[in-house]
Amino acid sequence: MANCMDILDEMTKEEILEWIRGQAFFIFHLPCRSELLFSRWQTQSEAQQLKYEAHLEAAYTLDMKQRDKYARQFNATTDLKEKLVLMKKMEPYDKKLKKHFAEYRALSKEDERIARLYDQIDVEITKENIRNREVKST
Repeated sequence: MANCMDILDEMTKEEILEWIRGQAFFIFHLPCRSELLFSRWQTQSEAQQLKYEAHLEAAYTLDMKQRDKYARQFNATTDLKEKLVLMKKMEPYDKKLKKHFAEYRALSKEDERIARLYDQIDVEITKENIRNREVKST
């Protein structure tokens, strides 16, 4: 029973309410750590999906045609002053692109963290199964 109370202490109010609402047929048992982790994984995965969708929408607003035009001019010219002017014109586009890539890397790191959370679910299920077998055998 102490393990069950430890789990309840770890859960936020929202997680407890979500878990209770998710119980089928109103069969009540204290939550397992794997159920808590699954609930967290599910919530965080949905939030991450929304972040990806917002990121993709923002990516579609990047119009790199003008930057490419400047880059072609830059490559075609030999005048250093003109190259400098073209570099300054390309700079805002490059900053936007770097920001886009940095945001994408941050989303990828968050994905890895969420994937580790999912992997932890299997670990907890295994521990719970071992614990249940030990309880039944005694």
